[in-house]
Amino acid sequence: MELKIKKALSYADTQKATFKTIKIDNDWKPHLGEPQLGNSHWLIFGDSGQGKTSYALQVVKQLCANGHKVYYDTLEEGLKLSFKLALERNNMKVANGFNYQKEKLPELTARLSRKRQPKIVVIDSVQYLFRGKLEKHYFEFIEQFEDTTFIWISGADGKKPRGKVAEAIKYDADIIIRVENYMATIEKNRFEAYESRIIWEQGYNDRQIKLI
Repeated sequence: MELKIKKALSYADTQKATFKTIKIDNDWKPHLGEPQLGNSHWLIFGDSGQGKTSYALQVVKQLCANGHKVYYDTLEEGLKLSFKLALERNNMKVANGFNYQKEKLPELTARLSRKRQPKIVVIDSVQYLFRGKLEKHYFEFIEQFEDTTFIWISGADGKKPRGKVAEAIKYDADIIIRVENYMATIEKNRFEAYESRIIWEQGYNDRQIKLI
């Protein structure tokens, strides 16, 4: 069978295209911009104890405040006291549209294959979801859900995401945020916003004092 070749697109075709976007408050726009909804990936990475979970929950709360539904796969913690405290600390009771569960890859795939699932999904973490798996398993997974924005959380090796799968996501991601000392720093943003954001003021200030 002859392979069907798609039409090459022009600048005019691009101008006619429309995209759904993620609505956020004005005070968040210098940090994240107005990202595309669906067919998009964000990567949040950093060492343990730097503020990744708190930052991710703050992002989720902001998205929910603007009418988006968000599913959070908390593979690293699940229903544990530490996650309960994180939810309370970030006032997640006001985040209507936020739900979470602890699910491995087969269960998550089954959930997202059902109708009317949230189109923004947080994965905490890359290392737990793809434990013992390869980059190809990441690509096979995301190809099933091209209408979804995935927000990936990853550990770090120094200044880089930890492991081959996280590295693949880094090159695939539209937004890359490095979290260190309770500061979220934009390393890459295809939606043209680059302002850093403090996650926890007291924690950030305390870390700065220790660095002096």
